Amino acid sequence: MVTLSRLVQRIGLSLAAAGLVAGAIVYVSTSSAASDADPVEQQREMRELARLGGTASVQTVKFDQWMGSLWHGQRLAFTLALLGLVVGGACWHVGGLMDEEPLDD
Repeated sequence: MVTLSRLVQRIGLSLAAAGLVAGAIVYVSTSSAASDADPVEQQREMRELARLGGTASVQTVKFDQWMGSLWHGQRLAFTLALLGLVVGGACWHVGGLMDEEPLDD
């Protein structure tokens, strides 16, 4: 019979494998298309944003654009693989902690 700790570890292993497989499928099925945005126009927008909202607004917009880019194309593949490995590794670690014997007082 499988103990609960081994079950959690197996779930972690399957999550890591599923994340890697999903990442590989997305990576193969997407193309590495470059950004369609005009760099000169982006620079103008950032200057206008800096004039109106300051440096903090510019940094916030850049961070938001970076976060948004993680969910499209080949970057999505790497995001899925990393999330699968992190969640699977966490489950594996928790399962290992569940298997340890408690310390005697």
